[in-house]
Amino acid sequence: MQKRALVISVLVTLTLIAAIVVVVVTVSSSHASTKSSEGADELRNTTDSKTKPKTKNPLHKFKKDNSSGSSDEDEETADPLTETYSLSALAIGDWGRTIAKDGGSCCSRRKTFTVLDYNAMEYVAILLGQAAAAAQPRPSVVIGHGDNFYWDGLHGITDQAYRFQQTFEDKYNAPSLAGIPWVNVMGNHDYGGASFVCTDGEQAVECGSTDELLSALDQKFTLQSQYVSPQDNRWIMPDHFFVHSIADPTSNLTIDIFNLDTNDADTHGAQQICCQCYGYSGKDDDMCENVKRGDSLCAGGNNGMFDACMDKLQAWGDDSREKLVEAAKASNATWKIVNTHYSPYNHYAPGPAEKWRELLDGLGIQLFLYGHTHGEKHDYTAFKTHFIENGAGGGIQNESPSGIPPYAEDYVENVWAAGHYPYGFFSLNISPKWLKVSFNTFDDSWSMTKDVDSTSVGGIAIKHCWYVPQRGGRGKSCEDAETQSTG
Repeated sequence: MQKRALVISVLVTLTLIAAIVVVVVTVSSSHASTKSSEGADELRNTTDSKTKPKTKNPLHKFKKDNSSGSSDEDEETADPLTETYSLSALAIGDWGRTIAKDGGSCCSRRKTFTVLDYNAMEYVAILLGQAAAAAQPRPSVVIGHGDNFYWDGLHGITDQAYRFQQTFEDKYNAPSLAGIPWVNVMGNHDYGGASFVCTDGEQAVECGSTDELLSALDQKFTLQSQYVSPQDNRWIMPDHFFVHSIADPTSNLTIDIFNLDTNDADTHGAQQICCQCYGYSGKDDDMCENVKRGDSLCAGGNNGMFDACMDKLQAWGDDSREKLVEAAKASNATWKIVNTHYSPYNHYAPGPAEKWRELLDGLGIQLFLYGHTHGEKHDYTAFKTHFIENGAGGGIQNESPSGIPPYAEDYVENVWAAGHYPYGFFSLNISPKWLKVSFNTFDDSWSMTKDVDSTSVGGIAIKHCWYVPQRGGRGKSCEDAETQSTG
């Protein structure tokens, strides 16, 4: 009986042990499964976070109920009329007329020309000297937007000396301009425009090879960048991208001017330069109207030559934009100004224009200066950058300003556009809180004749005046500022 009870006890004990083992194994398996699931979730979450694209901040657009794109609290409240403007500058575009007037850049874009067209460069140069003399304080810099030497840039060392003397030194020789640095960029005509890029040292000639074309592009740039002005070395263009800084130590006011090579533009930019159609067609506008890659009038039908040229201009443009972003983000300047030949939205196709928009939105650029279109206007963008089109500097017959393309209408609005084909330039007066931009042209007291020496010189008329706020915003007209200050 005892033996039987012992057997039963052992069996019960073994059963309990087996049950405990099963429970332990089950619990352990359960815990292991939980850890495995958590590990998979962690891996999945980590993978998702790496592969899922980062969400960009939405690009600024104008609100339908607020065309300025900024609320009242964003606007500068300080009175611009009570500010001390301790720095000033002048800005001019498309100024370097051909030596010859008859058939030259002054007088051949339209069927007729006026006395003002004929002597526009000389008259604007006089006006620029007047503005420099009147400026308080004296201008720290003249900002040039390219197309310095129509029609097709410089052709060699001899041509460099001749053209710089005739087109630059002898024209902008007013005592008030002496020693003021001229900050410059290249325009499409500085690279050849649409003529042959290569040269025999005196005139444009057809390129014999791709290497010759690429070398000629480099030479076009070098002949301008390495020029040394006898007037305090005032000509400044050290590279395709560079920063020129000015400062007023007494007010801690600083300005960084970012100068870019944007000749990869879609409108009269890289394609025209690289096709060289005016060279191949004998300067026949009609034959060049719709010329494209592969045509006999585009790089002589040599697609390899055309592509290599396009790639070179594209590389200079890409490098300029990349360096702009780096330099602007690193800059602690009070004011950040871009200077180049082309507009990001007026002179680029929709795709590249959108890339420009993404680049500039949030970069903190308050003012963007450009030329190319031989008119004058002032636009404002939803990302709080003011754009000045300033291409009626006298080097070529002027024209109407650009409009706003449909693909830019949601973030660009026009502030002012010049009518009646004026020639002129902008002046800048800068304080820590406000930048005053003014378009300078001829007043009614001028009596112009074809003989410059017989001209009765008048004065300056300001046709547009605007205060740009340093911290961003649409700003206000000088007229409104006067009314608000006295009211």
